[in-house]
Amino acid sequence: AHGCYDCRIMLTDSSGVFTSPCFPSDYPNSQACKWIIRAPHGFIIQLTFIDFDIEEAPGCIYDSLTLDNGESPMNLCGITAKGLSYNSTGNEMIVSFKSDFSIQKKGFNASYVRIAVSLRNQKVIIPQVPDVDAVSVAETVSVPELSQFTLCFEATKGSSDDNDDWKVFSYTDALSTEFFSFGKTTEGHFLSISGTQCILENALPQNAEFFTETFQQLCVVGDSFSGSIGIYAKSTYHIVYCPGIFGKVIPGNGRLVLGSNSNEVSSLNGDIYNFRLWNFTMNAQTLANLSCDAKGNVVDWENEFWSIPTSALKAENNLSCGSYLIPSSAIEPTSCANLGSLCQATVNATTPTPPTVTTNMPDTNRNDKPNNGKKSCVTFFLVLCLEQIYCILRCVFHTIIMSRLNRTFQNWNYTVYVVNISIHPGSIKEGIREKRSIKSFGVLALLVYNATNNIHLEEEDIRQKLINNNGTMEGGYKLHTVDVDPVEKCLAEENPPNYFWPDTRPTVTNYTFCHGSSVQTASRTCYLGLQNYTSYWGQPDLRNCTENAADIANQLLNLTGEGQQLTSDKVNDVVQKLKKIVNDEEIDESLGSTVVTIFSNILTSSDSVLAASSSEALKTIDALALKIQFTGPSMSISTRNLALGVSSVNSTVFKGGSFSVSPQNNASDFQV
Repeated sequence: AHGCYDCRIMLTDSSGVFTSPCFPSDYPNSQACKWIIRAPHGFIIQLTFIDFDIEEAPGCIYDSLTLDNGESPMNLCGITAKGLSYNSTGNEMIVSFKSDFSIQKKGFNASYVRIAVSLRNQKVIIPQVPDVDAVSVAETVSVPELSQFTLCFEATKGSSDDNDDWKVFSYTDALSTEFFSFGKTTEGHFLSISGTQCILENALPQNAEFFTETFQQLCVVGDSFSGSIGIYAKSTYHIVYCPGIFGKVIPGNGRLVLGSNSNEVSSLNGDIYNFRLWNFTMNAQTLANLSCDAKGNVVDWENEFWSIPTSALKAENNLSCGSYLIPSSAIEPTSCANLGSLCQATVNATTPTPPTVTTNMPDTNRNDKPNNGKKSCVTFFLVLCLEQIYCILRCVFHTIIMSRLNRTFQNWNYTVYVVNISIHPGSIKEGIREKRSIKSFGVLALLVYNATNNIHLEEEDIRQKLINNNGTMEGGYKLHTVDVDPVEKCLAEENPPNYFWPDTRPTVTNYTFCHGSSVQTASRTCYLGLQNYTSYWGQPDLRNCTENAADIANQLLNLTGEGQQLTSDKVNDVVQKLKKIVNDEEIDESLGSTVVTIFSNILTSSDSVLAASSSEALKTIDALALKIQFTGPSMSISTRNLALGVSSVNSTVFKGGSFSVSPQNNASDFQV
């Protein structure tokens, strides 16, 4: 089953589906899969689990799916993720799946889709009703006075729309007086500046449509000092003189909307994209060389420049300045049954089941001994170099090699399984005697030998078995060189301090007691890299070694209670531990009350004892007040020597408040 499924894949299509190995059948043992889902910049990934069933365990310590959304990786197991969706924080999401040596479940079936978040990857559907779901330049964008400008945008127009009276955009002041717009009337396309409408005859068609069902870019240049308007369209630059705009200035701080601003004139019935505005003029050469991502210095086609309702946005793949990746050729199989001979071990019930790699692997120079009926394995790393004289597809080559290796090890007195292979194309060289190319491939294969009943199997035995069966394979392949090496162990090391890990075989997880504990355990796994079959240590899992914050706080409470003799060093140590709790943990009312009580206990100490840590203690109490979580409008904690009150207020409407503090029983030593 190990060799039947390619589950280390880069996925770059706009949407797709992938599954755990052999879904909906149970996934095999000892899997290490990774799917990298990548979208262009400006997109996020949304992943949905259509079906999900992975062996459940506390902390998902056996089989698990790890979801890395770019911010906080999470481990998932059981069935709780079924039907749930997860979003990435950036344009990449990594999904990793691992299974151990026992207990298989159905696995998962997941779909993914990219979602546009950047305006560069979206067009805007021009609203057809003024002030209803209006698309406008954001209020945070200040449009300056314009005596010169360059404006570029792309637009489409519906083929069934024969209306000849429309506007693409409108710019008005606070009283809705229009000062700047572009559109079309029965007289032709026009540009309106401060009450003067300039017909752009000869530059744009009068009786035909410039905008069609596909995006057309248009750039308009205005100069009030010369009274001229430049039009750059379809790689041609025209100048139209309009004396009425001479000396006129478009006032600043107005409102720019896409479409018409009134019910008297329709909006262009189409879409718009990459609307940009500059407060200077560009000549024909500059416009010809203008890239789609050149930023407008007044208005640009970026999210922060616009206020756009979601209903008006639509992502498309054919936008001129969108960022899109060429879909990869990676295959996304959905079941073992679809993979033909690569999955015979799973589909065919008569094929022996591949062994599992367990934690009781023999460790005595492969003098393997019986171990209570449990299976143990020795892993070999095989390097083959083959030559062939015909060009065939790599996937066919993969099948041929897998089939050949399996046949080689059949009917042998040793049980050897091919659990993974990878193909690495080599160089192409000319034949010495024939004018035809010889193409070589390097093949890395991972073999597992079921070591039972004290049977030895050395590297040379496997090598000779392959050499002795070196007939010409299907497709004209022939073995050229063979190297066999045992996969090395992860070497013993101490990491972190006080945690010692012995030499460990790949896929084995070692356990050791947490430092200072005889109950809680830490773990660490020796992994096998399927790219080059080298072993490497994973990160130590010390999650069980972390003390519970509430337990620590209760210990400190007892340490500082009545009758306890507190020294300066002891108080400083308590303050530092409380500081760590406040900084690192979530503080609810219960934990907060314990922490405040501890500080209250400390305050009974003498000034000399408190001198070194009082400042740190007060800062920690301030941090606690800002961080504590509570329900309702306010909360208060009162202790013998310290009181803390926190209120939740709305900063936009809060006008001040008052509080009172008074001593109990008219105490004479009361201080605020």
